[in-house]
Amino acid sequence: MKILGPYACYILLSLPATSLAAETATRDSSGSMFLVYLFLAGCGLIILLQLLPVLAMFFALVKGIFSKRQQTKTVPVKHR
Repeated sequence: MKILGPYACYILLSLPATSLAAETATRDSSGSMFLVYLFLAGCGLIILLQLLPVLAMFFALVKGIFSKRQQTKTVPVKHR
């Protein structure tokens, strides 16, 4: 009980402040949507930047499949 005493006092004393802060946050939420949109735009930018190499590899794969094969000539190797 001696260990939980300070924590219980802290919780009991901070509960009224948290409810007041939550009530104030719900009333004054007019300008916070800009930050939400900014965060979502950042997430979208990260996803887009991760898709660019995938798209480049996909187009190279398609180009390699549908391109004509080049005939390679064998060259004899000279030993020393």
